[in-house]
Amino acid sequence: MFSSDHHDIWDEHQWESHINEMTQRHEHLRDLIESGPGKGPRWLNHIKDFPTKLDAVDAFIEEELLLEESYFPFEDDEDSEGDADDMLFNDSDEDDEGVGNGKDDWDPADDGDSDDNPIEGDDYFTNDDDDLESLFEDIFEEESDDESMYDYASLENIAIYTDARDLAADLLIYNDSKPHYFKHPGFIFLVSETLLISTKLAAAYSMGFDVEVLGANIAYCKKALEKTNHTLLHLQSLKESPLSSSDYYELHRRLFELRNNIAVHIQETRDLFLSQL
Repeated sequence: MFSSDHHDIWDEHQWESHINEMTQRHEHLRDLIESGPGKGPRWLNHIKDFPTKLDAVDAFIEEELLLEESYFPFEDDEDSEGDADDMLFNDSDEDDEGVGNGKDDWDPADDGDSDDNPIEGDDYFTNDDDDLESLFEDIFEEESDDESMYDYASLENIAIYTDARDLAADLLIYNDSKPHYFKHPGFIFLVSETLLISTKLAAAYSMGFDVEVLGANIAYCKKALEKTNHTLLHLQSLKESPLSSSDYYELHRRLFELRNNIAVHIQETRDLFLSQL
């Protein structure tokens, strides 16, 4: 742990440990949602519910971010460690003795202050005209006038994220052009893993590029890199069936390039982190 300007700065390893602990603690919430009506991954329903495949991808990413609470800044105060049930099933009429352990709900829009317009549980997962960037618009305000390669105006300006997002959307397009792929459990798993690459990269962006949270940004990028490596390995098992030769080599090329670009991005972000200490 580094000390700078009277702040204790976590590195990527400390953030990774914290994120793993948080994910494990809230895994039961994911199980509740995944075990809902119908069979198969949630993104299969999104294909039917949204007008475009990119919309379906964005809806999945937004749900995953909400589940993981990945865009909430880390609080050192013990009182901030509320149960994830409070976030997913919050109701505006509930008091401190309501859902979960009764701790005050924290709203990312006001950086910890009380929210005059809390999100109601029934409307937590909604589909509106706002894109994924609106999820973070109140969190990421540029505090420095110094321009750098990390002063992104939009999540969609980050190449590794758009490449991963486009790849996931193109896999969903096969549902229309080659529906027999979706009858193969190995291909279903491939789509699920590819979608999670985008989710981890979006989670990294959601943490921001301030030095206090840059370690978390790196930790999420590392998770995206690990997910990409696993996806590449799994893709090899689909080379003979169900994928055609041309589809296999094109997907392999794109995943391979994405993996390399994520690795470069991680190293550049590490350099930025060290330069600010």
